[in-house]
Amino acid sequence: MALACAASMGLGVQPQAHAQGPAWPNKPVKLIIPAPGGSAGDLMARLVGERFTALTGQPMIIDLRPGADGALAAVAAARSEPDGHTLLLGNAGIMTVNPHFNSKLAYDPDKDFAPISLLINNVIVLTVRPALGVSTVQELVAASRAKPGTMNYASVGGRGGVPFLSGQLLRQQGGADLTWVGYASEGQARSDLMAGQIQVMFDTLASSLPLVQSGRLKILTVTGGARAPQLPQVPTLIESGFPGVQGVGWLGLYAPAATPAALVASAQQLMARIFANVELRERLLAQGMEPVASTTEALVGMQRGDYAKWGRLIKDAGIKPE
Repeated sequence: MALACAASMGLGVQPQAHAQGPAWPNKPVKLIIPAPGGSAGDLMARLVGERFTALTGQPMIIDLRPGADGALAAVAAARSEPDGHTLLLGNAGIMTVNPHFNSKLAYDPDKDFAPISLLINNVIVLTVRPALGVSTVQELVAASRAKPGTMNYASVGGRGGVPFLSGQLLRQQGGADLTWVGYASEGQARSDLMAGQIQVMFDTLASSLPLVQSGRLKILTVTGGARAPQLPQVPTLIESGFPGVQGVGWLGLYAPAATPAALVASAQQLMARIFANVELRERLLAQGMEPVASTTEALVGMQRGDYAKWGRLIKDAGIKPE
């Protein structure tokens, strides 16, 4: 977990293209997603894909590659032809957390990718089933400590995900007695949560919102620095008395490193047009996602900042890979 790497990250900001480059896209664009079907990334990509096709006349092909803490998707994207027609939906885990847990990754978040744009912030929530009988995070922590070893928390995306780290930090800094259970499928994790086989889940609002609205699950808190616009009544972990537990599950768009600057600039400009659409923004918000399409520089800044932040938290809290 070499934190010194944060200072030396040479994330390349692609310059805006002024000369006329090759037509893009001139064939279908594949978007590689490090998550299973039904995930927030999958939901977002399908909504964005509709606008993408409307503006370009080309389809967006969704390529779901969950597993290995996102490494399967990252490696596939990094090794793709750098012609702008294969892109990666990168996240905080792949780009900023995995390097602190694994010094021998099969990909390099810095050198193997050309950042394009932030796309959305995923609201991360702590969910329980109503039958657990707790209404606040403080009550949950107290209940877990009253019966040590009896409460499990689930997350999807492996050790590199913000949901996993949120649970680990709640253990380390909040004193919760929670044992992590990793899942490959959000659907299976939520089924086990509702059946009482696990007691807590850190999940995306986008994925859990329908079950919350139906009353089958309850949200105790959100992990971001501010309350979610969709959940104004739900406090953050900071407001709940856990100031060290904070994280945003952002998603950003990346191309293979050798992709021409003109194509990277074209992709960034197209994303800005797509996310300016009011209907799309409303649909994303309704799904529990916050649209934040940005400049390339903003994505670079987010990646650098989270790399340093998660590195410090992992080291200070003594979080180890499980």
